[in-house]
Amino acid sequence: MSAVTAGLVRVPPIAWAKAALDEAQEAPPDIAPAASRAASTLSVATLLAVAVGSALLPAGGSAVVGWVALAAGLVIGLPHGAVDHLVPEWLLGRRVPVRTMIVLLLAYVGTAAAFFAAMTLAPAPAGLVFLIVSVVHFGCGDVAFTAARAGRAPRFRPHLVLGFGAPPLLLPVALWPEPARAVLEGFAPGLAFLVAPGVRATLLAVALLTAAAAAASLWRLGDRRSAAEIGLLVGVFAVTPPLIAFAAYFGAWHAARHVARLLSADPANATPLARGRLGRPLARFAKQAALPTLASVTVLGLLWWGAGGAEGFVAAHLGLIAALTMPHVAVVAALDRTESRRG
Repeated sequence: MSAVTAGLVRVPPIAWAKAALDEAQEAPPDIAPAASRAASTLSVATLLAVAVGSALLPAGGSAVVGWVALAAGLVIGLPHGAVDHLVPEWLLGRRVPVRTMIVLLLAYVGTAAAFFAAMTLAPAPAGLVFLIVSVVHFGCGDVAFTAARAGRAPRFRPHLVLGFGAPPLLLPVALWPEPARAVLEGFAPGLAFLVAPGVRATLLAVALLTAAAAAASLWRLGDRRSAAEIGLLVGVFAVTPPLIAFAAYFGAWHAARHVARLLSADPANATPLARGRLGRPLARFAKQAALPTLASVTVLGLLWWGAGGAEGFVAAHLGLIAALTMPHVAVVAALDRTESRRG
């Protein structure tokens, strides 16, 4: 029994969580090949299909489809954050003390409430913070996934994080200003400055330069697959209407790859995943995520109905979605930190 385990009842909850997280970093990083293959195939195939399909839409069709696609993509991606409360136990391989779990859950809810208040009181600054955090969150997710897939510990270098995380958020603003303006004004009116020509040029340069630097770095490491995926992200977000592209990215790329990491993190899935079987782990995950997802979908469905449709729903409630996302980002950051210190 480790010193951390022996002192469970005597250590304050937050201190226990930090010590336990440090102890969990002793294990090597891993992702099940079956899970990474499935997530990689789904993400790449979906983005390619969306890019081709959107080119076949009639003139003006993307404006009609985009809002519905965005709302659908956000809902499809919900389950990937529905098991955040289980991640601490998966990282540690043992049960978390009840009082520690209560403190962590209160911190989770408190983070969401605090950010919702910030979005209400100062929407533009809070919205800008959220966009920056989202770029980092998306980038870190791909850095962690691709590194685990290649069998190496992740290194969250700025050019790698931005190379993966910038294209999905910066390219739509830089290359598709009018659709981006509609979303930004609905999210936080003060953010419309991002579609000004000079700002757009800066965002485009950041996205392209960091993507090129990240792809070159991965190519030198021998990870040509991940380098090609960065090129795919840039290409899809350059040619595909932004709402459609982001819907596909969030639901089938970001969420799917995170679910692959979660399946591999759950100790109960070790045996079937080692045998290359995904059915039981996916069924287990679906059961674990069912109630939180159902509650979220019910609330969002009522908000959709009250907003009068997809466009009104997205515009009116992106702030709420952002607030719910912030504590999820914190949980994933802890997972990323654990993996980056392993090995």
